[in-house]
Amino acid sequence: MLVLFSVLLLALPAGGGSSASTAEETSRFVFAWRGIPVGTVTLSLAPEVNRFTYTSRHLHTRGAHRGERVREVSLELGPEGTVAGRPSVPQALWLWRGPPALGCVTGREELSGREGPHCVTAVRGDTVEGTLLGQTFTARYDGRGRMVALEVGESRFTEVAPGVRLRPPPELFAQGLPVEGETGPLAFSPPWPLAERPSWLTTWRAGEARALAEDVHAAFPEKGPGSADLREGGEGEAGGCLAHALRFAARAVARGQRVALVHGLLVVDGGPARPHAWVRVGLGGGGTLDLDPTSLDPVTPETHLPLALAEPGGASVEAGARWLALLRGEHRVVRRPRAR
Repeated sequence: MLVLFSVLLLALPAGGGSSASTAEETSRFVFAWRGIPVGTVTLSLAPEVNRFTYTSRHLHTRGAHRGERVREVSLELGPEGTVAGRPSVPQALWLWRGPPALGCVTGREELSGREGPHCVTAVRGDTVEGTLLGQTFTARYDGRGRMVALEVGESRFTEVAPGVRLRPPPELFAQGLPVEGETGPLAFSPPWPLAERPSWLTTWRAGEARALAEDVHAAFPEKGPGSADLREGGEGEAGGCLAHALRFAARAVARGQRVALVHGLLVVDGGPARPHAWVRVGLGGGGTLDLDPTSLDPVTPETHLPLALAEPGGASVEAGARWLALLRGEHRVVRRPRAR
């Protein structure tokens, strides 16, 4: 069984702050890996029964199937906010109802049950930095002291405001977004600015870039989401569009070239717009060339709609923010009729 983006199952750190209120409190977060939203996490605290619940809903793949996997853990709490009968604090609770103080506690990952040191090493205004079982994190808080954003490695968790309707990430991947209009180039409404040629692109010959795309395409005998999508260079025998783009970028670096990962949407045969990834290379004279190593199909304005560009090896904060806006329904996918 393969859980796509399983790295995101790092539970949100926990440890409890105290509250005089007996009303149940709930917060919901979208989590993303490298800017791509792949699930939601809901945290609930019921003080009257001393129970904390962590619910994860995330994109799950098994073979060719793409769907949703739901995992939920409820923990009974002791009087000090620790897990009943244990000296550890639930990991997500520790950060959610913070900000936690400088120093270390023993934390417990909700989904795995793994326990170990959770430390705060710096507090800067509304931001806390530290480590979770040795992995660095940065968390940001609102005026009530509730966590609104968390970055752990290449994962990012962003709070969804209460009352906001959200298209769950698995639904986004399985069903896509509707496309308004019959003909013309794809566009977002309202539009987003997008840098045509990022500063890190190097200059390449189109023929060489196309040849590399063909090599990467041929290197994956199975084309579907898999463990290769989780790895820096897309290593693996099976992989989806992200793995193809990552492997193209890694092989480009080996040749002294730097390219951009393009996060965007793909529309095929009049269907919905589904999340997709491809690459952009720089050409002489300041031009660019977009290539889709997954399919080798031409990248055209009628089929591929860029959302954000990211530098390989780094998290795309811009892509994450824009995906979240799409999930909220703040932007629509439309076709713009060409001017006559």
